[in-house]
Amino acid sequence: MRLPLFLVLPLVCSAASSSAQVNHALNDVNPFIGTGGHGHTFPGACVPNGLVQLSPDTRPDGYMDWDGCGGYHYSDSVIHGFSHTHLSGTGVADLCDVLLMPMDHNPGPKEFENDRDPWLSAYSHTNEHANAGYYSVYLDGPAVDVELTATRRVGVHRYRWPKDKDQVLVLDLKHRDKLLGGSILQVSDNEIVGERRSDSWAKDQRLYFCIRVNKPMFPSVTPLPGDPPPSRTPGQKTTQIFQLGKSDGSPVIVKVGISAVSVEGARKNLEAEVPADDFDAVRQQAESDWNAKLSKIDVAGGTREQQRIFYTALYHCYVAPYIFNDVDGSYRGMDGKVHHADHNVYTVFSLWDTFRALHPLMTILEPEMTSDFIKTFLLHYQQGGKLPVWELWGNETNCMIGYHSVSVIADAYMKGIRGFDAKSAMAAMIASADRDEPGLNAYRKNGFISGEDESDDVSKTLEYAYDDACIAAMANDMGDSTLTSIVERFERRARAHQHLYDPSTGFFRARRNGGFAPNFDPFEVNFHYTEANAWQYSLFPPQPYMSEYVTESDRSRLRTHLDKLFAAETSTSGREQADITGLIGQYAHGNEPSHHMAYLYQYAGEPHRTRELVKRIMDEFYHDDPDGLIGNEDCGQMSAWYVMSALGLYQIAPGVDQRYELGYPLFPKATIAMPSGSTWTIEVDTTATSYPSRSSAYSGPYYRHPAQVLHSALLRGGGLTFNAQREPFAKGGGPSVLDGAYIKEHLPNDCTRPGAPIIEAASVVFTDSLRVNIIGKGACVIHENGTKRSCGSCVPFYLHSTADVEVAWSEDFAPVIAHFTKIEGGRSLKLESIYANQYAAGGDNALIDGIRGGIDFRTGEWQGFRENDVLATVDLGTVQKLMRAGLSVLQDENAWIWYPASLTIAWSTNGRMWSSAEVTNSVDRHAAGGQKQELWSEVIGKKARYVKVIAKNAGPCPEWHKGKGGATWVFADEILIEAE
Repeated sequence: MRLPLFLVLPLVCSAASSSAQVNHALNDVNPFIGTGGHGHTFPGACVPNGLVQLSPDTRPDGYMDWDGCGGYHYSDSVIHGFSHTHLSGTGVADLCDVLLMPMDHNPGPKEFENDRDPWLSAYSHTNEHANAGYYSVYLDGPAVDVELTATRRVGVHRYRWPKDKDQVLVLDLKHRDKLLGGSILQVSDNEIVGERRSDSWAKDQRLYFCIRVNKPMFPSVTPLPGDPPPSRTPGQKTTQIFQLGKSDGSPVIVKVGISAVSVEGARKNLEAEVPADDFDAVRQQAESDWNAKLSKIDVAGGTREQQRIFYTALYHCYVAPYIFNDVDGSYRGMDGKVHHADHNVYTVFSLWDTFRALHPLMTILEPEMTSDFIKTFLLHYQQGGKLPVWELWGNETNCMIGYHSVSVIADAYMKGIRGFDAKSAMAAMIASADRDEPGLNAYRKNGFISGEDESDDVSKTLEYAYDDACIAAMANDMGDSTLTSIVERFERRARAHQHLYDPSTGFFRARRNGGFAPNFDPFEVNFHYTEANAWQYSLFPPQPYMSEYVTESDRSRLRTHLDKLFAAETSTSGREQADITGLIGQYAHGNEPSHHMAYLYQYAGEPHRTRELVKRIMDEFYHDDPDGLIGNEDCGQMSAWYVMSALGLYQIAPGVDQRYELGYPLFPKATIAMPSGSTWTIEVDTTATSYPSRSSAYSGPYYRHPAQVLHSALLRGGGLTFNAQREPFAKGGGPSVLDGAYIKEHLPNDCTRPGAPIIEAASVVFTDSLRVNIIGKGACVIHENGTKRSCGSCVPFYLHSTADVEVAWSEDFAPVIAHFTKIEGGRSLKLESIYANQYAAGGDNALIDGIRGGIDFRTGEWQGFRENDVLATVDLGTVQKLMRAGLSVLQDENAWIWYPASLTIAWSTNGRMWSSAEVTNSVDRHAAGGQKQELWSEVIGKKARYVKVIAKNAGPCPEWHKGKGGATWVFADEILIEAE
């Protein structure tokens, strides 16, 4: 007999009345959370999902400064001005458009002689304040009080100068990213219009503005650095100083409407949203808009800090995406053209981050807005040929990996959100998954991405598999018989993670040359994984772990892995990755791949561990201070995790499964106002030890283990009761041993492992013979010396000459092929320099293995040497007459890899007496992008048995480089020797 796990009460009523009495926007939101540390948020004024985010900029160049991505950092002491667009918690900089700054004098030429803007001003945090929809600061330099508020498309400034002080206003379009074009045109005494077109993360960002001031303005005639010559059209200036006369003590109101469409669009936005010069009315409306969103969830009890963390997190969940269309429905599409929509169009989709928790939260709170998100996705597909990956201001940045818009679409559809064309969405999902791109091409052909195919190969394979599971789930849910083949095809693709699973280590590993890449270290951060290591991708994709019924041995394996992960050393090896923060063992809460892991203890038979860890993460990694986020906010994902977890709910696999895991409800009581008018209440009864029978009024399904609730139950309304230990089920109600299947790739049976077989060998090169073993099922053939012979699985065999080993294993995917090279003539290599493990290429013999690399250093053919020279000696086995010798090298200044400053080629017949020749690199260090060359030295007729190469490191990053003074790399793939 099934026992009830929790009490469900039907509660169909309006939102809790207590929240209507509370001004959360004014009292419970701290916009400074995340502005310190690595949170990358901004403290300025905006309204929910508004295009305008009017905020101070303390960092003039975000590209050169990672922690300046949001334009502001709490550690700074000067403000450069107030710009109208910002990114909330991203890891790449952009926006910060149309900067305004008040001054008390007209700057002269001498003030431009230093590197800093002459209009920057010191300020103190004691004179700075912010709440939802409002920001204020006192500028020490010009002695001006500044207040900011906003509507969706308009920023409103209020400045107060001391009486009789000069009132000067600077408008700067050159601020921050590269300006492609701009104009400033004064069309009346109190109106300025113009355009800013820029290149940064968004390669072609177009913004138009209309500025109105409540006092007459007079442009300064003082020439500014970078101004166009006097003969140019007057409107083409990109910086302008305006004089407003002496202050009479009354405030100056500046209204700035923006648009991605046109100046006229910006003007219409301004006139529609802020027709009067009433700053306080706009501020009050902004607070009202925020309270309408924040009151959707009413939490009671907890500490004052917990309340402020919660409501600030909910606030951050409504900062992005931004509305992108003008008030008349016009918007700029992915094709650069102006279009019209009959729904709201949005921008800034950080989908690799937000599909995990932000978008599931929005399906609960904002189903109509979720529908508009998806309609926007479909516009992107129609105009740009694919669903968005990381869209910014009508530009596809192609940042991060996967096609996670399909998760958002599938999750919405299967939760009953139907405000979009499902058939069109399915067609777009399939087309995005089948598009012609290198990594996807390899993924479809082989069933997985190998290290030779593309960087981030493990992460891409795992995340593509997850997205494919979403496509299959939605296609199946649509109940259309014409989609049967789609369901089958994408279910096969969704099992791609099997091909990378190594049962001997328990990790998903990079594939290379038919087998696994050598020198595996699960702690190593390298370019096989996206901003992570093997530990942090070891439990993704999540859906295979979520079987309702698992055996005790299966649960034990998952439990053991989770225990090891959370207890592991917190250090990582390999390349530096600033995103890996908030470590509990190798769980990294500061970056998204880890976010579901604590909840998997539900499926390991230890839900109490989920509760313990979720509570610890909330307590340790979220605080009510500027350094209150452990990692980048990432457009709401970091905060959405907190909101969902504090409510005791978390969805592990959006788009695949509509269940919310029950975790650790933080507050004694929390009430969610559902869009339907019903409510869902989570309560903690500190006196309860067990629960009565399930309410007969509740007809929905529930689960014995783990404890879960369906999205459909939330929609109907009701609630959950937890005891003091946050247990949502009766004592003794857990399962013992249940029947069913766990994912089979976790069974360490090498010969029957599912998926693509592993071609295992000690090296890709050999001198005498090489032992090879095939792990898994398939028909094995050896191509050797122009002949073919068969080979078996799990029965080792030997190669004695250069050969290809091919294993056909599936009708759906290409055979697995490995190439092994015999080094003839006894040639060997002595390497005296230490290469980095993450750039090991083929290991100790990589420089003589004949495997050449492309211009992407991350695909694994290149061997990397950091901060030292490359010194290696090749023994040819016998004395030979040389023709020439050299080294194949790579340069990518963006990755701090430079060609060697010089190359010395030395040769000897006995290894004691040497002759040498020098080769000097002539390529400038400024040369951008990935490139490669072969550095040769002519040594015609020289006899040698030994050839030595010495490649001199180019030295630290130069002054002009973003990594100024940092250690640099030499990358090589082959020592080149031509002999008669």
